[in-house]
Amino acid sequence: MANDAKRQSDDRLRLTRLARGLSQGDLARTAGVTRQAISGIESGRWSPSLDVALSLATALDSTVEELFGSAADAPPIRSRLAVAADPPGSESGEGRLILAEVAGDLVAFPLTGDHTMVPGFAPALASGPIAVDGADGSGPRPRSARSRDIEARRIAAPTATLTVAGCDPALALLLGPLQRHDPPVSLAWWATCNANAMELLEAGAIHAAAIHRGAEARTRSRPGIEVVGFAGWREGLAFHPRHRGKIRDIGDVVRLGLRIANRELGAESRRLLDIELSRLKLEPAHVNGYASVVNGHLLAASAIAAGLADASIISEPAALSYGLEFIPWQEELSELHIPRSLVGSVEVRALLDVLAGRELPAQLGALEGYDPEPCGRILAA
Repeated sequence: MANDAKRQSDDRLRLTRLARGLSQGDLARTAGVTRQAISGIESGRWSPSLDVALSLATALDSTVEELFGSAADAPPIRSRLAVAADPPGSESGEGRLILAEVAGDLVAFPLTGDHTMVPGFAPALASGPIAVDGADGSGPRPRSARSRDIEARRIAAPTATLTVAGCDPALALLLGPLQRHDPPVSLAWWATCNANAMELLEAGAIHAAAIHRGAEARTRSRPGIEVVGFAGWREGLAFHPRHRGKIRDIGDVVRLGLRIANRELGAESRRLLDIELSRLKLEPAHVNGYASVVNGHLLAASAIAAGLADASIISEPAALSYGLEFIPWQEELSELHIPRSLVGSVEVRALLDVLAGRELPAQLGALEGYDPEPCGRILAA
């Protein structure tokens, strides 16, 4: 555990340095230390003395606590629970809350079920043509569909906006700390599968791609790309509680004639389903609902909770948010792939600051089923 904590501190230093657009040499000159010292601290070989830590914090316009300290627990606050959780919270009775002051009273609302999402229309910055000939929305679109030039009509003033593509629903948690960043940055999260996220990154259409993979697989290191950990979680078979005791694997789902909510082409969930069907020698044509397409873990969980489907391959946090049964299949690691050429931008600097900070890991840790330990760890550079 001590090594993990040290590594996290070292990675926070590197992320903060990158967020300021500084090389190791730049930081060394500004802080009055050697470049070898910076390299040793970032690699975990050395621990900084108090004087060096203070010099680095000053040079990075940060604090020693933010760069090298451990998170301190905030004191409890009194609030009034406005409504009961639906579905009920975890067995421990603990859950995430939205807090708001109303007429001097601090009111709490539980974030469970459909309330884990924002069921409303996202505000637009412009309007314009969006139709693409030959695209049916069922999977990755050709690159030309994303590089088409259009004429848009502005609706709102432009702001610095971080664009991230990926299917991990926890990506929405970036919005709060980004808005509180100095300067503030907005978030445009394009919810899509691994394959689409990588295509968008390669096309230069986003600042970062959020990719999740089996935790046992090696991070794919590519030239010019920083890979930073985001979160850990499990992916597996989720199903409605009314089928408790009847389902052990996808074979039982097929045998009982139950309907699945399938994910889009290029999704890791769909790939895992196909692998399992092949292992059990089951034909996709015999799976009720195999041709369905649900674009997201939380949407699939919502469909099951609403009785529109019986089972799906989704993340454990999504299943737990809706009180579903869950059988884990694979440990997953969610990571952010960031082009090094964009590190100097306002948007990516803000992202790196958030990853190096305390709020995002705390938010992830408060979500049942998430492991915040990978957050902010340099996985490949």
